[in-house]
Amino acid sequence: MIDLPRVHAAYQSELDAAIDGVVRSGSYIGGPAVVGFQERLTTYLQTPAFGVGNGTDALQIALMALGIGPGDEVIVPAFTYAASAEVIALLGATAVWCDVDAKTFNIDPESVKLALSANTKAVIAVHLYGQLADIEALEKAIGSIPIIEDTAQAFGARFTSGKHQGRYAGTVGALGTLSFFPTKPLGAMGDGGAIIANDKSLFDHALSISRHGQSKKYVHDIIGVNSRLDPIQAAILDVKLNHFEATSVRKQEIVALYESELTSIDQIALPYRVDYSSHVWHQFTLKVAGGKRDELQIALNEAGVSTMIYYPISLADQKAYRYMIERVPIESSRLLCQQVLSLPIDPSMSNEDVFYICQVIKQYF
Repeated sequence: MIDLPRVHAAYQSELDAAIDGVVRSGSYIGGPAVVGFQERLTTYLQTPAFGVGNGTDALQIALMALGIGPGDEVIVPAFTYAASAEVIALLGATAVWCDVDAKTFNIDPESVKLALSANTKAVIAVHLYGQLADIEALEKAIGSIPIIEDTAQAFGARFTSGKHQGRYAGTVGALGTLSFFPTKPLGAMGDGGAIIANDKSLFDHALSISRHGQSKKYVHDIIGVNSRLDPIQAAILDVKLNHFEATSVRKQEIVALYESELTSIDQIALPYRVDYSSHVWHQFTLKVAGGKRDELQIALNEAGVSTMIYYPISLADQKAYRYMIERVPIESSRLLCQQVLSLPIDPSMSNEDVFYICQVIKQYF
């Protein structure tokens, strides 16, 4: 789906120098590379941020910072990656499924409203595939209940209108979480993540949790975890942030080609774009009608084209999570599991690559 060495080739010498600088520095936990990247990330997002070990840790720490525990309910979409629900279970709390909008793939505020109870302590809003969920509508639906923005797939996306116009994904909820998994919009060469928070006390609390619950060295005021961004990954991310905008522009060009070539095929629905958000295109995801998704995937695979299904099973139907609460209908989530197919949107792809993929799809139909 993405050829990372080919992507990195354009600035490989910068990456080599950054990695070598950390190796020679002797600072292998924390240090200047981590501090420098955190400062750049904070400047870019215009909101305080700090690094952690990975995106799943970021979600768990965010829930811990809000005091989530046994007896609490956290509403989360049934159509997303397991980490969003996994962390709820790890803290002894209960996930309550809500549905997603069938067009945008993102959390449905009306479904969340129906899923609320006296035990609801937070909502995890996932910005899926690179486009922002409707946080303003969600806020109206839930009142003062805290929102955690799972921003793993939407780094760099911005609100283009409404109450949060100009703000980046992850910066408008109580807390935002980032994943720097290598294939993410801003990806490391290993694991990495970050937590974002405007509220200083909440930011400091989350930071303390991520550092063994310390207020200062060897002083542990609360139960915490050990989750730190590796300095080599921080140095890599610092380089890749320099090239993030150019990568985003190339993805937009690829999307334009896909749209121009595939728009006439009635059996597929192209990604729907909302009018309040930009899109960073973590995935280019089709909806394939008529039960033809799996056959199309096979045809593409036989033609040498990689595709992925994000996600083939709703979280509500996963064995690990069947004991969680299904309080509202989640028909859209279950239907999307049968329809979605993500095509390559590797920024190092050539136009000819895109035309070839489109030709295979046209020939199939």
